[in-house]
Amino acid sequence: MIDGVEIVNCPVCGASPIKIWMEDGKLTHYVKCGECGTIYASPRAPYSVRSAWLDSTFGLGENAFQNADSRREALAQEANLLKYHVNGGRFLDVGCDLGHLFQWFPDPSWERYGVEISPSAAEFAAKTYSAKVHIGTIKNNAYPEAFFDLVTMLDMLYYVDDPQSDFHEIHRILKPGGKLAIEIPGQGYQLLRSRGIVCWLLEHRWTRFSSDSSYINWISPSGLRRLLKSCGYEIRWKYIINSPTSSLAWRNFFSKVHNRVSKLLIKWSFQSLTWAPKYMVIAQK
Repeated sequence: MIDGVEIVNCPVCGASPIKIWMEDGKLTHYVKCGECGTIYASPRAPYSVRSAWLDSTFGLGENAFQNADSRREALAQEANLLKYHVNGGRFLDVGCDLGHLFQWFPDPSWERYGVEISPSAAEFAAKTYSAKVHIGTIKNNAYPEAFFDLVTMLDMLYYVDDPQSDFHEIHRILKPGGKLAIEIPGQGYQLLRSRGIVCWLLEHRWTRFSSDSSYINWISPSGLRRLLKSCGYEIRWKYIINSPTSSLAWRNFFSKVHNRVSKLLIKWSFQSLTWAPKYMVIAQK
């Protein structure tokens, strides 16, 4: 059990009707917002526990390098999409980990900045890619107003304590017309893949979720759009992103087929992004 748990409201709607979505015999549990459908942990583990886990998991080491290798195809895809919409300038990657995204944003066209909670990962990213990397969170590093042309938050929104506060801060430091790119897994896909019969068949366990973990937010596509709009952004583009590669050929084949189907579905419905393994939206200030 964890002492000092935090009780919070929906990261999208604030105080709203909720129902318990999953109890796993701990002081913490997952609830579901009755307005936007977001799944989030409340009560949740305290920040000190969650940040320590993130540091141990994504700090400099074999696990971090394996994660980066599995994400290489996706990062290359995202970098090409981002550079299509933003020609160059100051670029901030929030949750930059080891900084592997920076390799696709070279000098002199790009001035690279990062925010990373793990000191060892931040140091590696700064030295390897000549980036200015701040250790901590976006809110405890006061960047100048209207400073960045592009800010990214890739595969990390589910760790963020208060997404609305972070989005407001990014809005402050983005230039007029600046772009914010967010990549997350589709909520419906993630829930189906991580709990229930599909999870049992693939993982040989009933659930991959743990309510006292650092995974505290599972935001729906409509919830994400609502949240961004409330913070002064307009979603301009949306893309299906390649899943992390696996050592199992059948999983890679399934992922490619699933991605192609997802690309067809988003032409008709924004909400269909919920069934994408990964998607990225690019919003404009």
